[in-house]
Amino acid sequence: MDKRTKEVVIVSGARTPIGKHGGYYNYLPAEDLAVLAVYEAILRSGIDLKNTKIDNVIAGMIYIDSLNQQIYLPRNVAMRVAKKFNDKENLNVAPGKTTLRICGTGFQVLADGFDQLMSDTENANCVLSFATENMSQTNLIHQGRRKKDSVWDFEEAPFKDYLMEGFNHNLFKTLMPKTAEQCGTQTGITRKGCDEFSYLSHTRAMKAQAQQWNRFAKPDQNNYLQGIFTVDTIDQKGNTISVWRDEGVKYDISLDELANLRPMLKPDGLVTPGTASQISDGAAAAVLMERSFADKHNIPYLAILKGYQFSTVPPEIMGQGPVPAINDLLAKLKMKKEDVDLFEVNEAFAAQYLGVEKELGLLRERTNVNGGAIAMGHNIAATGLRITIDLVYELKRQGLKTGIASACIGGGQGGAVCVEIV
Repeated sequence: MDKRTKEVVIVSGARTPIGKHGGYYNYLPAEDLAVLAVYEAILRSGIDLKNTKIDNVIAGMIYIDSLNQQIYLPRNVAMRVAKKFNDKENLNVAPGKTTLRICGTGFQVLADGFDQLMSDTENANCVLSFATENMSQTNLIHQGRRKKDSVWDFEEAPFKDYLMEGFNHNLFKTLMPKTAEQCGTQTGITRKGCDEFSYLSHTRAMKAQAQQWNRFAKPDQNNYLQGIFTVDTIDQKGNTISVWRDEGVKYDISLDELANLRPMLKPDGLVTPGTASQISDGAAAAVLMERSFADKHNIPYLAILKGYQFSTVPPEIMGQGPVPAINDLLAKLKMKKEDVDLFEVNEAFAAQYLGVEKELGLLRERTNVNGGAIAMGHNIAATGLRITIDLVYELKRQGLKTGIASACIGGGQGGAVCVEIV
């Protein structure tokens, strides 16, 4: 087939509710979360694994050495889900790989699937992409090297916080909150503006949750956040609980509370605990297909994955990354900003988001309409895929066509993907 005639479609997408640090998923490893998301995505796709071959499984996770994790993540998840479907021939034997692009990992699993399905040499028709993170289970890492004279013994060395190590770009001695401060300051963002935006993120998330799809909802509520599925887990007292909404959303938050929080880096700083994304846990998954293959086999799909883009900025202003990523993607697809009905821009920090919003001239009524990571949480590897799935369902809910999801990425990058509802 001529590559120019190929298109990639998102057949299905699903994401767990996002758990806050030490919350819903404190005892549930990232691999288990991924199994739940992948199982749900395949159920939603309606495909019969005995007849539909999944050509590749692409996993995304950043803190792969966390508690209860293994380097065999994609194969483990594939084989565990295959067992649930009693599938021994397709998903069970699909090759798998783990990909990583820090905060853009959730986009990268889509990009890798897109490239495989568009390739003339891969001969792939169906790819399973998922991303998962349990930040609650990141641990202390012993930095000692093995001794020269013994494979089993280690030199004395300090322990380092595995989670916090990822928040500092050592080469440039740049903490991620510091990049948000610089991004916001250079675009004229104020502390008051950051507090007000954080409050808006929570209130939008609260409104969406009040009308959210879940298995307990009344029919007239069955519309918002349809990417979410209900997860049964265990609370800290050992009781089984059904989780159906993002845990970090604060229903008692106020502007006064936000205004009284102490800045993290300097007395007049923009970044506070209330204007930064939350440390979180969760997973997301999507089934991707080459469009003509889906059409040939009468497999319905949610949206077309039009393309993706990764661009760079100086590491010191990492938060600005969505600006070139979105602009470059629009140019690549020969589109204008006005062609896009909805945007999702990850809220790593309010200062960072507001700087991006200002530089791109984004309309707030068309961006992050159901809240963002300040309210919901930023389960790092999964975020890109999570916001893409949420974007697809929100476009469908509103009867709109085109959306772009984007995020800043540590190290001075930005990522973006474009979807179009069929």
